[in-house]
This record gives sequence, structure tokens and C-alpha cells, in this order.
Amino acid sequence: MLKNSRWVQSPVWPEVEKLLKEIKISDTYYLRGNNKASGELKSVIELHREWVKSIIDLSEFPHAYVTSGATEAINHWRMTDKRPWQYFKGDYQWPQIISKNGSENKYLNSKEVLYVSNPACSTGNFITLKNIDNPVILDCAYITATAIKKITVPKNTEQVMFSFSKGFGLIGQRCGLVYTKEPHPTLEPLNNVECFNYSSSKIMEAMMNNFTVDEMYNKYKDIQKEVCDKYDLIPSDTYFVATSTDPFYKKLRRNENTARLCITGIE
Repeated sequence: MLKNSRWVQSPVWPEVEKLLKEIKISDTYYLRGNNKASGELKSVIELHREWVKSIIDLSEFPHAYVTSGATEAINHWRMTDKRPWQYFKGDYQWPQIISKNGSENKYLNSKEVLYVSNPACSTGNFITLKNIDNPVILDCAYITATAIKKITVPKNTEQVMFSFSKGFGLIGQRCGLVYTKEPHPTLEPLNNVECFNYSSSKIMEAMMNNFTVDEMYNKYKDIQKEVCDKYDLIPSDTYFVATSTDPFYKKLRRNENTARLCITGIE
């Protein structure tokens, strides 16, 4: 199972399922334009800024928008940004899949926009990003599935993307946020007419009010360690991911000689 699982599958948890059963979709059945949805979204964004503050400082990003996970934020970025861009080998493939015009690089190109995930999609581990002059699109989708570790935001970062899928298994609920320094060319007009998913902001609010940003990691890190010890794997900073340099997992290598392994469902 480990050898053949190419994708990362976030676990689903009883405590999250219980909380979802308490949320009524009808609670967000608002008449567009009465500012109830916008008011709730503003509160959710303020709550999220504080909730992730121990990991990442978002004070330089005054604009924020609800998205269907980090993936929709990527869709809007690629739809509106025509500049040359690059990504590191092994990083999240979706931006390249939809645009097919990114440069896959082993080392940083000094000029092009850099799309980068931190924690890294290739391993689930936090990476250090310092002294980068490039414009940066920062994908922080794995936050909610890690311990608290401070991320340094490169000075020219333009967008920071978040997802609630990884830590809480909310794959189908499509909950995410993106923060920007300037008004977003497509999301800002949609926000202005309250055209966004009201229910996802309600779900994110419930998660943040009931769990700390590192709670799932702290709950399940010991299980991760047990699985890794049993199969001789290296625990990732993301609680349902492990890595290995064993040639047995060669086809799962995402960069150099390191394979990313999803341990969800492994005993």
C-alpha cells in the first residue's frame, strides 16, 4: 500500500465529523447584499490571522478572500498572472497542470515569479526561504497538519494560500483562504458582490473555534511515529506523511532521492 500510494490522502477524524454534523448549511442561507455573509467572512479572516500567527505573520497582507481550498487560489493566480514563473522539482503540480508554462527548476532563477509550498508538498516538511528577491506565491496548505514552527515570509511575497483540507480531512468541503498585499483582480470583485461560498467560512470558523492550529498534529504524532518505526520511515513535519530514501519507494520520489509516503490508513 505504501509503495503504490502516489497521492496524499488526509485522514478523516470522528471529532471533525461530529462537529460537521452540528453545522447547519441553512445558517448561511443569506440574501446577497445584506452584508451578513461579508460580516461573517470578516470575522473568520480576523480569527484566522490570530489562529495561525504562531506560525506565520500575515500583517503585511491586508486583503483576504475565501476560496475552495488552496487549489482555487492557484486557479485565480494562474488566470490573472501572465509573468514567467518557476517552481521547484517535486512541488505541487497543479499550477503547471493548468497553465503548462512554468519552469521546473532545481535551483532558484533570480528573475521569475516563484511558486513554492511551505511546508513543502514534496516532503511535508518546513523549508527555509530567506533572502529571496523574487516575487513569491506562497502555498501554506499543509498548515493545520503540523506542529508550530515559524515560517519566514520572503519580502516580495504577493499571495499566501491556506487550506483546511490537510489537517482536518475536509477534502470535499473545499475550505481555504488566500491573503494578498494588493486587491485581487478577480476575487476582489466577487467579494464586493458577496459571491463566495458562505458555508465554507462557517466550517472554517467552527474548526478554528474548536481546535488549535497544531491540535491534529499533537493528537496523532505518536501514531505517526509508531508507523514510521514499524516500516523504517522518517516522520515528516506533516503528521500523515513520511519520507524514505529506500530504493523500494523509488517511483514515489519527488525530488532527488527522497520519496514522499502517505501513511493514512497504515497500521
